[in-house]
Amino acid sequence: MAAESPHAPPTPPDEIEITIPLRVEFATTLRTVVAGIGSDAGFSVDELADLRLALSEVFSVLAENSALGERARVSCSMVPGKLSISVSSDPPGVSIELDDLATRILQSVVDDVTIDSDMVTFSKRSIELGESSRRA
Repeated sequence: MAAESPHAPPTPPDEIEITIPLRVEFATTLRTVVAGIGSDAGFSVDELADLRLALSEVFSVLAENSALGERARVSCSMVPGKLSISVSSDPPGVSIELDDLATRILQSVVDDVTIDSDMVTFSKRSIELGESSRRA
């Protein structure tokens, strides 16, 4: 078996997309699914709690501002040691306006946050996974 070339392109991220009704009662389901994805990727319990909290903040604001029948589109993109999540409405058009407290909560529990008028994207790096890859 031939060794991989050092110039081989990086492995593309694994991506999972979820579409779920924009109702507050589905927030628990969504948090559980994302925690499962993060757990499968090797994130610690504390890192998973941070991801659940960030997702809950965004999903709750979107659900409060949506009309009956609208859905949320949640995209999860994974590369080793990092999980990125984007949340928007489906169909597009529901404005996501996070207040100062929600924005500060997001900024304190994830590594990167981008807040647009109709989409919020955040990412979390696993400290433990990063340490283990540096030791290898």
